[in-house]
Amino acid sequence: MPSYNRTTLRRGRLIAGLCALAVMSTAIAAPASADVDDQKKKSDHKVATTQQNLDDTSAELVKVNKALLSTNKKVASAQTKLRSANNRVTKANNHLSDMRSQLAIAKADETKNQNTLDVNKTKQAKSKVLVGGIARQSYMSGGLGNLQLTLNILTSHGDVTSKLSVADMVMRQQGGVLSKLASERATGTAAGDRLSAARRRIATLTIKASNAQTAAKTAQRKATSARNTVVSLQKRQTKQRNALAKQKKTELANLKKQKKESARLEAIIRNRNIAAAKAAKRARETAIRKAKPPVVHHSSGGAASRSSGGGVLAAPGPLGSIVSGFGYRVNPVLGVGMLHAGDDFPYACGTPVHAARGGTVASTGWDSAGGNFVLIDHGYIGGANIASYYAHFERSAVVHSGQHVSKGQLIGYSGSTGRSTGCHMHFGVMANGRWVNPIPYIS
Repeated sequence: MPSYNRTTLRRGRLIAGLCALAVMSTAIAAPASADVDDQKKKSDHKVATTQQNLDDTSAELVKVNKALLSTNKKVASAQTKLRSANNRVTKANNHLSDMRSQLAIAKADETKNQNTLDVNKTKQAKSKVLVGGIARQSYMSGGLGNLQLTLNILTSHGDVTSKLSVADMVMRQQGGVLSKLASERATGTAAGDRLSAARRRIATLTIKASNAQTAAKTAQRKATSARNTVVSLQKRQTKQRNALAKQKKTELANLKKQKKESARLEAIIRNRNIAAAKAAKRARETAIRKAKPPVVHHSSGGAASRSSGGGVLAAPGPLGSIVSGFGYRVNPVLGVGMLHAGDDFPYACGTPVHAARGGTVASTGWDSAGGNFVLIDHGYIGGANIASYYAHFERSAVVHSGQHVSKGQLIGYSGSTGRSTGCHMHFGVMANGRWVNPIPYIS
């Protein structure tokens, strides 16, 4: 539902128009009154300026809050991605640690296999010496009988000097030594194969460990950079939001003080108007004794009671169709309680708007709350100066200040200008310069 702030500026402007009419009709003017009017004008100007600043600040605050909300979602998403990246880093680091442990084991295996191979080579050398000695003795005694085998053994560089008999050496060592030599050779080959495998494994593990470390650092760097970017934006927007909120708070405090001063001056003007109204009433009653205006009683708050309005103004539409009535509510833009000083009727855009009663157009124009508006002074009815107010015209009114209008005369076309969320017609009533509930006057 649309909500409207009837600012003190508007009240001052409307009251000023009514005062001018009252002063012209009674020919009452004094330097003191002029001073009060001038002060009221300056006070209302301050209120209008502060109200406009407050509107601008509030609109900017809404925009920044919306942007900050979007950024907060991005920050949450970035934090989630960073946690995921950190988990990957942890896993990669654990994997790297495992690789390093296995690398250490592989290096230990390499050292062990190298030592085993060295020992095996020493054993093979000793066995070859021993076999060479056996071959030499066999050849000398003709014990082996295999010339080729004997030549092969003799080509060995071993130096067998044992004085044992060939028969005795052959009996004791020929079979065992040759068998041992074959075993040592097999052991040496196996040790060499293990050494090669260990070296290959070391190379593979080193590459894997390096890749794991690189991948972990890259993932962490990207995630951190992405998170830092949105967090930086979040900090800037939060700072901007806080500055605007502080500014709005200051402007609200200033507006409250300025409205209080405007109300004080308004009370002075109202009392002056009441005196002028009484004088005007006496003058009219003297001139036209048969004229009896409808009686309008007022409640303690300045509004006419529901039971005694008398229908002095034509209703803009069926009372049951009112979509937003007179009363206080929380303004959706400013977020503070404000008076919705009138009733909203569901007029489509471009619908003709007519005067609720004959009178003089006191003011037309535009303000930030009502947009294009018209104020009509209907004079004194039952001892109270009554005026009707029409707001949110789609364009300027078709009447002008000072023009006399008749009941039902076209004054403009409905729209959605000012602080409005859709086409409608806002109708307000003032009694002695104060906003009152329109219902008693149009019932």
